[in-house]
Amino acid sequence: MTKSETRNEAEVRLQRVDELRNLGIDPYPSKAEQRSHTTKQVIELFTPPGKDLQAGETDSDEQLLKVCGRITSKRDSGSICFIDLTDETSKVQLKIEKKLVKGEPGLSFKQIQKLLDVGDFISAEGIGCRTNRGELSIQVNQLALLSKSIIPFPDSYYGVNDPEVCRRHREMDLTGNAESLKRFRVRSKIMQSIRTYLWNAGFYELETPVLQSIYGGAAARPFVTHHHALDVDLYLRIAPELFLKRAICGGFERVFELGRVFRNEGIDSTHNPEFTSLEVYQAYADYFEIMGLVEEVICYSVTSILGDLKEIEYQDHTINLERQYDHSQKYPGFCGKHWQVKTMVEAVKDETGLDFDNLELAAAIKEAEKFNLKLSKLETQSLGYLLYAVFDQKVESTLIQPTFIIDFPVEVSPLAKRHHSRPGFVERFELFIHGTEYSNGFSELNDPQDQRQRFEEQIAQRDAGDDEAHPMDEDFIQALSLGMPNCGGMGIGVDRLVMLLTNTQSIRDVIMFPTMRPNTKD
Repeated sequence: MTKSETRNEAEVRLQRVDELRNLGIDPYPSKAEQRSHTTKQVIELFTPPGKDLQAGETDSDEQLLKVCGRITSKRDSGSICFIDLTDETSKVQLKIEKKLVKGEPGLSFKQIQKLLDVGDFISAEGIGCRTNRGELSIQVNQLALLSKSIIPFPDSYYGVNDPEVCRRHREMDLTGNAESLKRFRVRSKIMQSIRTYLWNAGFYELETPVLQSIYGGAAARPFVTHHHALDVDLYLRIAPELFLKRAICGGFERVFELGRVFRNEGIDSTHNPEFTSLEVYQAYADYFEIMGLVEEVICYSVTSILGDLKEIEYQDHTINLERQYDHSQKYPGFCGKHWQVKTMVEAVKDETGLDFDNLELAAAIKEAEKFNLKLSKLETQSLGYLLYAVFDQKVESTLIQPTFIIDFPVEVSPLAKRHHSRPGFVERFELFIHGTEYSNGFSELNDPQDQRQRFEEQIAQRDAGDDEAHPMDEDFIQALSLGMPNCGGMGIGVDRLVMLLTNTQSIRDVIMFPTMRPNTKD
């Protein structure tokens, strides 16, 4: 439909609103008749083993059905009119005959024909029937308008095809595209399943500040706002991590938060400035136990939604989330079957041949340059930064099946506990699926003196030009000084999990209202 046609139809619909009001009919009444059935319940009522109606029959019991929903199709034919009524559960046909519709207090047959449009919300009551062609319908005796739609409704066949329109006007996408509505229902179920697993596992759900005087818990650039009453700048949180760990210092042993975080970063297929993150912290656990928890949370959610871990189709790959690997000989505390596990050094060596366990910095830089890497000044100052750069640019995208990369350089992990046996590394993991990070976690650093030193090193990095370096947080150091037990923590990107389980390519199609550039078009 062209812009001109759209404007013309909108004008016609507005004229119908005026006509309804002139007739004394409120196009937006405050109350609807209580419905007795959803459309799905109507279908189930007349589907064996329920009542079995034959073509041309009406319900002999004359059970009164009251339904509410939106008109998604309307077909007029002389003295009879057919409407497809859609609610959240399904769709059912309304059969409206001139001789059977009562009119007041509802609409007359003529008003139904002339003043109703696709997109309007209505209520209807009647009895079940099947048309001569066998279509299950409700034979309507009364119909009322609940809300008038004054702009053209998406085409019932083509839906809304423009991604820009779908993301900017999600309500149009949801009404016009059944797959989109299904996707966001799945998202809600994923959120429910995550909470259910953690509640059942004895975790407390906490709420931490969104507005923070010092941002922290991740390497990211924050959004800045200003509080006028206090006359101070505040930051939208980039992670709830430090506050959740302060709760552990205070006596909680298992905590989590599921909510929005905000990072002032670019927008691409896997990044949006605001997104949903799950963060979990467990006292007396190390990073291997937390890796097991990540597997449990994800597998519980996947099984709840899809029922199968083996064959998840995602972007031309089949992902297998079954836990198939026994790592107990190499990591005695990691018993049972798990996903693949590699140290970062092993993963880089397997993909590039570079062995960072046996390379000096100068030689490593020379070897890395053969791969045409884009290296910053910072990444040539230590083996740790260089290792991470090689992994990020050459290895990460190759990790299709679920793989934990463990043992990160200390330089890029300011909040993780130093490795118990490998100098220069920390006990940290990241989970990768289809070349994308899904989870990050570690044995939490609980030495306040070491934490202060790490923050000071981060400040030096900021001074050297790293605008995502972690700031000093004296309140957090004070909490650690009170004492925190050994603790493991993790975060999961919920939006990316939704993308995986709905086979969606862009994060902006699993966030109901993603961040968009302001629309300056007419």
